[in-house]
Amino acid sequence: MNELLLQYKAIFDGLDALQERMLATTIKWCDKNTGSGNYDGLIDFSQLLEQAFSELGAVEMVALPDRQVIDDAGNVVDYKSAPIVRVNLPQAGKKSILLVAHYDTVYAKDHEFQSCVMQQDGKLNGPGVADLKGGMLVMLQALIALKKSGLMERIGIEVLLNPDEEIGSPASGAYLIERAKYHDVGLIFEPCLPDGTLVGARKGSGNFTVRVMGKSAHAGREIEAGRNALVHLMKILTEIDALHAARPELTVNVAHVNGGGALNMVPEMAVGRFNARLATVEDAVWMQRQLADIIAKYNEQQGYQVELFGGISRNPKPATDANLNLQNFIAETGDMLGINVAYKHTGGVCDGNNLMQSGLPNVDTLGVRGGNIHSKDEYMVVDSLSERARFVTLILMRMAMGEFNFIRDSLKSEE
Repeated sequence: MNELLLQYKAIFDGLDALQERMLATTIKWCDKNTGSGNYDGLIDFSQLLEQAFSELGAVEMVALPDRQVIDDAGNVVDYKSAPIVRVNLPQAGKKSILLVAHYDTVYAKDHEFQSCVMQQDGKLNGPGVADLKGGMLVMLQALIALKKSGLMERIGIEVLLNPDEEIGSPASGAYLIERAKYHDVGLIFEPCLPDGTLVGARKGSGNFTVRVMGKSAHAGREIEAGRNALVHLMKILTEIDALHAARPELTVNVAHVNGGGALNMVPEMAVGRFNARLATVEDAVWMQRQLADIIAKYNEQQGYQVELFGGISRNPKPATDANLNLQNFIAETGDMLGINVAYKHTGGVCDGNNLMQSGLPNVDTLGVRGGNIHSKDEYMVVDSLSERARFVTLILMRMAMGEFNFIRDSLKSEE
């Protein structure tokens, strides 16, 4: 057995003993709706987190700017943002770790999926059990264990819990990118796969909205006087769709169109939405340039006003040397606990992309084992609560003891 495991046996045994309490807390947390658009629910839950994380030290509630959304009627609508819950425990002259989790979920307050149910196969079904309230609890218990061990004094710790990851971190992303500049490694608590596989590299992603303003007219009397915004939008989206697969691993998904009304009226407004995923920062630059050219082309046509909103909000997270160094260390740590750690690349994105934008190496799937996320079948493997708490505790302890060779990527933040 590893010397650290022997030396701090009481700490690790204590985590095992917390299994039932962790389960009860997860259910309590997940029975509270924190859909990304449920401002009141997010505010209430942030206060619960403030109380829970105060066991580590002083908790700061970081105010975030409003986020702007183009609604289906083409209007710019402001939505209030809940705060980031932050705990900052720096250690002058020591290496430091940034730990990140989000407390919003994809389930709106009027969604049918609102409560947890224990299943007979050792799984807990519930909204956010895996993504990622279970992981947030793993983070908390691992940090409490680190504090009890006395090793927290040997390494800097900053915790950021953000309220908008499920919609692309539009309000919190810039803050995460900025804070990542001041740390040596990042740990994020998205769920790993049911078998414990972690995510390695990730694609980048961007959400876009195209708004077209034309001119209304009577479809029978003076159709030629009108400017059909819906048809104009369709032409634009056809060209955007043609960008799909134009570069290796680039995907474009035109997902939503809204516009038009009465059949005897020329539509004066139309809104279209699409998502793009890409493998490299160069692809992101190329994509933005292509979109700008398309929008400019259709904006030049008389009688139309075309605007593009959104952008590449998360650049790709490549398998850099620093990230591979961290992945290998975490796999080695898993071996000490009898946990087999494997990695796979994915097209999904998370706040690990944001941290990488500042060159911060990070592993972003250190939460519970689970699956079927973003559906009413979402589940967490119950035993993985204490299992992952032990795992993360050992990672933190080894880093604090100087057993990790910190290497940081020298990437520039993309403007």
